[in-house]
Amino acid sequence: MISVLHVDDECGLLEAVKLSLEDTGACIVDTAESAELAIEMFRSHPYDAIISDYAMPGTNGIDLLKQVRKEFGDIPFILYTIIPREDVLIEAINYGVTFYLQKGTEQGLQTAELVHVIDQAVTRRITEQALLESENRYRTIIENIIDVYYRTDSEGTLVFISPSVLPMLGYNSLDELLGRKTGEFWKHPSERDTLISILKEKKEIRDYEVTLLTKTGDDIQVAVSLRICINEKGEFDGVEGIIRDISERKKIEYELITKNLELEKINRELSGTLEELTSTQTALAERNQELLTREASQKRSAAALKRANKQLNLLSSITRHDILNQITALNGYLTLIRDEIRDEEVARYLDKLESVAGTIETQIAFTRVYQDLGSQEPQWLDVKNLIPHVTLSGLTIIESNLDNIRIFADPIAGKVFENLFDNTIRHGGDVSRIEITARKESGHLIITWEDNGIGIPTPEKELIFNRGYGKNTGLGLFLVREILLITGITIREIGTEQKGAIFEISVPEGGYEIEKTKGDA
Repeated sequence: MISVLHVDDECGLLEAVKLSLEDTGACIVDTAESAELAIEMFRSHPYDAIISDYAMPGTNGIDLLKQVRKEFGDIPFILYTIIPREDVLIEAINYGVTFYLQKGTEQGLQTAELVHVIDQAVTRRITEQALLESENRYRTIIENIIDVYYRTDSEGTLVFISPSVLPMLGYNSLDELLGRKTGEFWKHPSERDTLISILKEKKEIRDYEVTLLTKTGDDIQVAVSLRICINEKGEFDGVEGIIRDISERKKIEYELITKNLELEKINRELSGTLEELTSTQTALAERNQELLTREASQKRSAAALKRANKQLNLLSSITRHDILNQITALNGYLTLIRDEIRDEEVARYLDKLESVAGTIETQIAFTRVYQDLGSQEPQWLDVKNLIPHVTLSGLTIIESNLDNIRIFADPIAGKVFENLFDNTIRHGGDVSRIEITARKESGHLIITWEDNGIGIPTPEKELIFNRGYGKNTGLGLFLVREILLITGITIREIGTEQKGAIFEISVPEGGYEIEKTKGDA
């Protein structure tokens, strides 16, 4: 069972929650009437989870959360309070609260929810710890294999490589390698293009011999075994593989060829002796056996790497797609409860619960848009067609210099301007005028979205693009920046508070086209 420490200055509530949770058979509950006592108890007896009130004499729930995070790390911490203040929730989230649960008017109605929250938090922590352990095992294998494991992104940029590459190519640190195109290390870069073409057709290549260059420019013979990486959308996502130094083997092969030529010459010139031939064959057999032994060792390393990869991928496949199912179930239970309840006060709380569930469902539906981000190849899009054409009473929209301009962006780039419009209407106050213009500046195309609303305070100009920040879903402007960044486009807010917001979108050179019209020079 899960061991829980419940902290609250109300003795009656402590006893009620303890009896209620232990009656489910899922938890063992200890209680503390103050944050100070809770810390002392936790130091002598670690718990699986903590439930804490917010408003307590002396040290409150947020201060207890800070102390727990400082001393005991990521232990699940559930803030269970009757205070519905948004600032308390935000502060709790900032300090790493696991769940925020508002007390109801009847304790019995929240037992199942408490048990569910506790079980979910503890299970998630156990899963995360298992994932971390798996990653550590995977990292240990990668860092200690003799061969070199590496991975590139879809553009051929080196995103990971094992430390065994350093002595092989003569570099001092991985920082000298990561972020570079793999073609830079090939003696003949055109051969890499040929290899990638073969790889995309066959999906996997083993022991393909190539010549790389060391840091000093010397040649090194290697054999590469590669496979195509496909992302969850079925798209090409890069290459991963093993590089094995075969310089010694090639040297041995050369020695074998040389020796064979010498033997043939001896046979032709002197006819040789059987003893000499036998001796030479034995030496060759020993060298071949040495190669076979090395091959077996390398195959074992590759197999170990494959198993580690499989374990890591298994844990990484954990998903949270069942949230909507849980919300559906929650709405169902709320409906059943509403059919049985006639108390107006309880009904009011049920309304709030249904509103919260609806908000969560809306946010999840909103984030589905983000799932399409990057799922298709960027396209050349007409800027004028991306602007939402909306008619609102009292609102004038002015478009200047947008004709014949195309930008290279994600196909869902229209969401950028839809979200800017939504942001203006929701948060701009009494906006009566929006102006969208475009100009060239220092080789960039600057698209400006300007309104005459209340503007954005200076401290928030960057925060508004952070995920979760804002009064609505907190995803609109975050999504805007992510869509644009796919093709290197940036956005910032440069307006003046109380004079209006100005969003400036900067398209780099090569990322836009301006078609000349008749009469242009």
